Amino acid sequence: MVESISLKQFGYNFCGPVVYRYIKEVSEFLDTNPKKVFCLAREGYLFKQAIEAYMPGIDATYLLASRTFLFRILIADPASWKFSLGHAFEGKLESFFVSRFGFSQEQVKLLLKENEPDSDISLPSDREVVESILQRELNVVSKIVAGSRENYLRYLTDNGLTQDTLEDALLLDVGYSGTIQKLLSILLNSNSHGYYFITTDSDNTSVNGLTSKQYYVFKDKVKMGEGYIMLDRSMFLESLFTSPDGQFIDILESANGDLIPCYGKRNYTQHNFVKLNLVFEGTLEAIRHCKEQNISFSVEEIESLYSLYVSSRHLLPSAAWPLFEFDDAISGYGNVNSLQFFGM
Repeated sequence: MVESISLKQFGYNFCGPVVYRYIKEVSEFLDTNPKKVFCLAREGYLFKQAIEAYMPGIDATYLLASRTFLFRILIADPASWKFSLGHAFEGKLESFFVSRFGFSQEQVKLLLKENEPDSDISLPSDREVVESILQRELNVVSKIVAGSRENYLRYLTDNGLTQDTLEDALLLDVGYSGTIQKLLSILLNSNSHGYYFITTDSDNTSVNGLTSKQYYVFKDKVKMGEGYIMLDRSMFLESLFTSPDGQFIDILESANGDLIPCYGKRNYTQHNFVKLNLVFEGTLEAIRHCKEQNISFSVEEIESLYSLYVSSRHLLPSAAWPLFEFDDAISGYGNVNSLQFFGM
């Protein structure tokens, strides 16, 4: 009982104001720019509930999407390589294709030569090495991902997202460089609009001749390690704002034609989602209360609140400590706990 109250209060006091400030601004944007709302990635699980709590009756969609999956189904399109090969990685070439693209080891064997799997690479400096392999095996990778790509395009269509509708949609995500948004623009060959907590460069809107417009609430033009706490310690948000499932890694078609989403490994949070759901309950309660009372938070107030919580372990309830774990497979690492990572 005490643990339940503690987790709900934590959601109310910490996550509530942060998400409320974001959703309030998104709502104001939608008042003058009506668009169909799609909540991306695992953060979208909470964002869909949050915007529905703030705007009852809105038709928001929680959209299955992940960088790993989109990197894979777009691997035969060189326009996507600046995103899939631009993120840091240190390790074996075989491990890179498994962690970055979600390929199985059997699939990796189809595209790498005899001695290549054990080759060490460092990205982004070795980007040209990987690009040469992809160019060489373009037909092979195209065949490997063809089924998943076709199924995902069908999934997007079933949810109302197509080349003709993407430009009239608003994509919600935490941030930061808008990679998923830009990959969806490439996949559907359409302009797009996204609303984020933080953006690394909202003016960088061009992607393969298309416009990928990014809006932000808290900060723009900041990069990891530059001292902006909400970005430098964004692991706390990424670990909390998740879904009951692991990372979305594939979508298959059953014998009767149904689409079946597939997920990666589940960590502590997924195995104990009832605890995280209590945090969400507190968050949504705060959003409803703040709206009813017409409460406002400045960006500076949210930044201060966030900095306090993520700088002292003792402000975080002990019941929430195990929830700050997330997987960083895309960089070749396993699970990371935010408290341990920052020496808290």
